[in-house]
Amino acid sequence: MTLTRRLLTLSLLLPLLPVLLAGCASAPPPPPRVAAWLGSQSGRVFVRVLAVDPVDAMELTAPDGRVFAPENLRAEQRPRSNDEPWRPGIGLGGSMGSSSGSDIGIGISLPMGNPFAREAPRGAIASEAQFMLPAEALASYRDRPQDWRLELQFPGRSTGLQAPPLAP
Repeated sequence: MTLTRRLLTLSLLLPLLPVLLAGCASAPPPPPRVAAWLGSQSGRVFVRVLAVDPVDAMELTAPDGRVFAPENLRAEQRPRSNDEPWRPGIGLGGSMGSSSGSDIGIGISLPMGNPFAREAPRGAIASEAQFMLPAEALASYRDRPQDWRLELQFPGRSTGLQAPPLAP
């Protein structure tokens, strides 16, 4: 090939390089799902996060800039899913009638799962934190949770989002 042809080929391929590299990049994980509720003890706020990875650290930031770290943070070791081991059921039954005689039967049931079950999404790990907030901070959180920030630290990445409202 001549030098001119090589340069022409290279000039045609260079604009395609970002497109080819973007195709090789992995998709970002889906955003975490977050819920919050009050505990039975006054001042305790529980925050539960469902995400692909466990949460390593979590902080609540008040509108005035105060940062609250959780007293307790734990991640569910084995996420719930519909991928339980397949176990067929076996049953024995019988019937009797005055004109039909008697019948005995053996049945095998095949599990199909519950499509209406409200479980964690496949592969999601639940992380739960317990925050102890002073009375004035708790009142602020109850009244205006949208002014609070929730900072989440995952392995290799972090994200910040609006704090969730308290569940009724």
